[in-house]
Amino acid sequence: MFNIIKVSNQIHLKALIACRSDRKTLHGKRLISLKLCIFAEMKFAIIAAGDGSRLAQEGITEPKPLVRVRGEQLIDRLIRIFMENNATEISVICNEQMDGVKSHLKTIQDKGLNGKYVPLQFVVMSTASSMHSFYELRHLLYDEPFILTTVDTIFDEREFHDYVLSFQDKIAHGTDALMGVTDYIDDEKPLYVGVDNTMRITGYYDTRQTDSRYISAGIYGLMPAALAILEACIERGESRMRNFQRALVASGLRMEAYPLSKVFDIDHADDIRKANEEVEISSSHSREKTLLIQRAACYSPNSEEKDLAVLKAVGDFCRDVEMMSEEAIIESLDTSKQSARTASLVLSDAYSQVVSMARSPRVLDWIEQMEARGVRVLNPSVGVRACRRSHVVKVMKANNLPYPPDEGSEGYWIKRADEAAQHKDDVCFCRDKAELERKKAEFALRGITDVVIEAHVQGDIVKFYGVEGVGFFRYYYSGDDAETKFGHEAKNGKPQYYSFSSVNLQADAEHLSRLLQTPIYGGDAIVREDGSYVIIDFNDFPSFSRCRDEAAKAIVELIRMTANLAQTLADDGKSEDEANGDI
Repeated sequence: MFNIIKVSNQIHLKALIACRSDRKTLHGKRLISLKLCIFAEMKFAIIAAGDGSRLAQEGITEPKPLVRVRGEQLIDRLIRIFMENNATEISVICNEQMDGVKSHLKTIQDKGLNGKYVPLQFVVMSTASSMHSFYELRHLLYDEPFILTTVDTIFDEREFHDYVLSFQDKIAHGTDALMGVTDYIDDEKPLYVGVDNTMRITGYYDTRQTDSRYISAGIYGLMPAALAILEACIERGESRMRNFQRALVASGLRMEAYPLSKVFDIDHADDIRKANEEVEISSSHSREKTLLIQRAACYSPNSEEKDLAVLKAVGDFCRDVEMMSEEAIIESLDTSKQSARTASLVLSDAYSQVVSMARSPRVLDWIEQMEARGVRVLNPSVGVRACRRSHVVKVMKANNLPYPPDEGSEGYWIKRADEAAQHKDDVCFCRDKAELERKKAEFALRGITDVVIEAHVQGDIVKFYGVEGVGFFRYYYSGDDAETKFGHEAKNGKPQYYSFSSVNLQADAEHLSRLLQTPIYGGDAIVREDGSYVIIDFNDFPSFSRCRDEAAKAIVELIRMTANLAQTLADDGKSEDEANGDI
C-alpha cells in the first residue's frame, strides 16, 4: 500500500517513496527486485538571469543557458533532469538581453523538450543579483515544496536523484530546507556551511570554520515558508543568496545539509571542459547497479525481518537495486551447472556495488571473487571475517581498547568465538570457575573449541550502532524496551543510566571498525557506575532496528563516498599511467 496524501489536487507525500517487491529468478532461484516508484511531485526553479560576462570576456559568445555540455545546452540539461524527477512545474527567469534564451524557452513551452511536454513557466527580467531573480520567481513557488538552482550548476545526475528523494523524505519528517553541499571547492568565493553531527546547518561563513568542511553547492530544497524570509531580505535591502541563507538559519527553520560529491558552476571557459569531463563520468556511473544481500536466517536468530527492513530502507535511496538472500546464493552456487568462479564473473558484470550482510564462508568466498573483479562491497569480505569474536578480542587487547577483564569475582561469560552466536547456548553465564570448566566441556562436545572467556562486569548495557566516516553513531540502553536476542541482558538488570562519555565510546568503536575494516557496525558495551566502560561485543552490519531510517541514509552516504574514492583512485592511476607513457 502506498501512503499518499492529496493536497490542493496535487499529490503530496507523507511517505514519498514506494518500494515494491517483485519476485524474479537467478539461475532458477528466488531473487527479490526492489523497484523504486516515486509518486511525489515537486516544483523546480532555475535562475538563468546572469549576463555571463566572464565567459564573454574569454571568447564564449553563446548566452550561458545555451552553452553546451556534451552536446546538451545547460538549460535543456536541467529541464530534462527535473522532468526525470517528476517535476510538476519548472519556473525559469532569464534577463531581458537574452533574446535567444527567451526564444528557446518559448519553443520548449510550446513544443516540449525532446518530444516531451514540459510544464514550463518563465519570467523575463533583468535583476541585480541571484537573490533578486529568486524574488521575481516567488509567486510561482508559493504552494508546494520546490528545488531551486542556477542554470550553470554541474552535478552528478544520479546523486541529484537521491537528493530529491531525500528532500521528499525530509519534508515528511518536518525539515524546512535541504541544502546541497559539497567538499569539492572550485569557487573563487566559496560559501562555507557549518553543520553539526546530524548534518543540521548551524551557519554560513565567508571563511572556513571548525564546523565547515562543506561549501554550498547552489542547490536549494525549500518549503514555501522560506519565501517570507526572502521577501524580508529584499525589504531590508539585502542582496546575494548567501545573505538569504544566513537569514534562513537566523529564523530558526530546520535546515539540513545533503552532501554531494563534485558540484561546480560554469564561470570560465575552462569550466566547460571540466563540465564535459564530469558529465561523461556521471553518465557512466548512472548505469551502476546495486546488489543487496540479506543475511541467512541462521546468523540472525529472531532478526530476519529486521535485517530485511534495513536493506529495504537502503534500497529506497538507491536507483537500480536487486536483493538476494544468502541462502539463495548458496543454493545457486551449489546447484548451478556453472562453477562458482564463473557465476561470480557473471554477477561482477551485472553489479557495480554490493551491500552485504552475508556471513557464511561460501558466500564470503564468492563476494571476494567479485571484489577482485573491482566490485565495491560494504562490508568487505575481509571485514566480515575479521569480526570473528576471538579475533576481535585479540585486536582490542593489542590496541588497548576497553575490554572486560579476564578475572573477576562476579562470575564469567563463555562465548562461542569462531562465528556469531546462532542460538542461546552459544553465550553462557557461569557463576564460578568450576561451572566455567563444565560449560567449556559442553562447548567442546558440540565441536566448538574456539571460545572467549570474560569476567562479568556489572553496569548498564548499552547497545551502539555506527557507520564509519559519515558521523553516524547511536546508542540505546538495553532494558528500555523488550527487544532482545537471547535475553542475556537480564543478568545486568534494569539500566541505572550511569553518566559516561558517548563521544569516547564512538571514538573507540570507530577505531575498532577501522582496525577490522568493518565500516557498518554495531556492538554492546557495559557502563560501570564510575562512568568507565568496556566493549563486550562487536558485530558487522546490525539490523539498526531502533534507528533504521537514519542508518539507511548514513549507509547510502558511505556507498557514495566509497564510489567517489574508487573513482578518484582510478583517475589518479590513469593520470600516472599517462605520465609514464603507458596509455
